[in-house]
Amino acid sequence: KQWYLRRVREAVVSTQSTGKKKLNEFLADMGLPLMQCNQMFGSMDMEIRKDVCNWIEVTAQKYGLEDITYSSFELHYGYRNKFCAADTFSAVYTALTDPSKDTEAAFLRAQDTLNRQNEKLIATGIDNSKQLCCGLLNQVQAFIEMKQVVCTGPFVYAVIQDGSAELELFSHPARLNRLCRYLREAYCAIFKKAATLPFVIAAPLHLDPDYSCVVGVPALVIDSNKSYLGRAFEQASDKVNAAVEFDDFDGAVMRIKTEDKAKFFDALTVLLMS
Repeated sequence: KQWYLRRVREAVVSTQSTGKKKLNEFLADMGLPLMQCNQMFGSMDMEIRKDVCNWIEVTAQKYGLEDITYSSFELHYGYRNKFCAADTFSAVYTALTDPSKDTEAAFLRAQDTLNRQNEKLIATGIDNSKQLCCGLLNQVQAFIEMKQVVCTGPFVYAVIQDGSAELELFSHPARLNRLCRYLREAYCAIFKKAATLPFVIAAPLHLDPDYSCVVGVPALVIDSNKSYLGRAFEQASDKVNAAVEFDDFDGAVMRIKTEDKAKFFDALTVLLMS
């Protein structure tokens, strides 16, 4: 709950300048003062804390926001330590996908986060998860406002450039996949026809800048995680003799030599158009 309103912000704020106005309208409809909304949940007035979830659910219907709340368990021990299961999951996920650590170090950090004696690690993980959520919003907003989302015809793609402010946050396949899905949702809300096209995102790897990670997700209208993109990635990279590695459970995730990225996208476009 301490960052519940941040999640509402993600759902309400569009990727354009009118988003803040919509958010303020949403909060005004609930009768919430902005001064209260800018505080941590635990610092808000008791009366507001007691009713704010119900107010959000009721007001969300007016704005067409579905599934804005969900049920979750809570962990209590002592008087001060209280963690929501969903937030604990987010803390572990953030530790497990930390781009600044190798796979083994990230796994051990995530394992330590599950230890109830390490409440500071859980709190740190929750803070890092907040940062990741804000980074998702900022990167998608930058993609769309700076017109960096390219529709090639058979698919839509975007590339996080080296030196980008949010690059370090998304230099991991799982995080990049999450960003790709969030971009797909936002972009298709603006450009409806794009809902029939798969999305692809590429970003340089933080620990190995000579390589980039490329991730693909199926079209929004396809109600399945299965995709033909994995096979298409293999064929396109073979066609241009690109230096690639497929070492993920998801076939539509690969590492590619950064210098081969441009010709790979050209080959993928030709392949999917044929």
